[in-house]
Amino acid sequence: MGIRKLPPGEPVFIELSGCISRYHAPLGRLIRLGGISDADARMAEVTAAAFNAVVAALRPGARARDVYAAWQAVVDNAGLSHYRRHHCGYCVGVSQPPSWTGGNTVTGLRHDSDLEIRTGMSFHILSWLMGTGKGDDFVSNTVLLTETGPEVLTLTPLGPIVR
Repeated sequence: MGIRKLPPGEPVFIELSGCISRYHAPLGRLIRLGGISDADARMAEVTAAAFNAVVAALRPGARARDVYAAWQAVVDNAGLSHYRRHHCGYCVGVSQPPSWTGGNTVTGLRHDSDLEIRTGMSFHILSWLMGTGKGDDFVSNTVLLTETGPEVLTLTPLGPIVR
């Protein structure tokens, strides 16, 4: 595979993780090179609002399906009721390479999950809106549920990011 020059507006998907003592805090962004379309800029507003809705829904005693419903409600209200994902985040924490999920299965925030959310849980929250037909964007951060509420562990702005 050779080197290719990416055209202006080309999205580049970046996902990485900070790690301390095998505890992982992944984050991801869709970065645009040289510019962003109006549709993608509008989608970036939706992904940020949906991400924030998930953070607000992460409370002790909530069910994973309710957290997913908070994400989906923002997506639906943006005129994307046709768009569904299998989850809007998953548990992360202590793990061994090559995974930061803590094992070979993913415990996700799914529409049908009865998982009870508890203090001390950490989640890689994904606000993933790709292939919507109305613009594309992706943001993710790790969120830890503390005694005082959810804490976003990463400081990178939600975006959109254009370089």
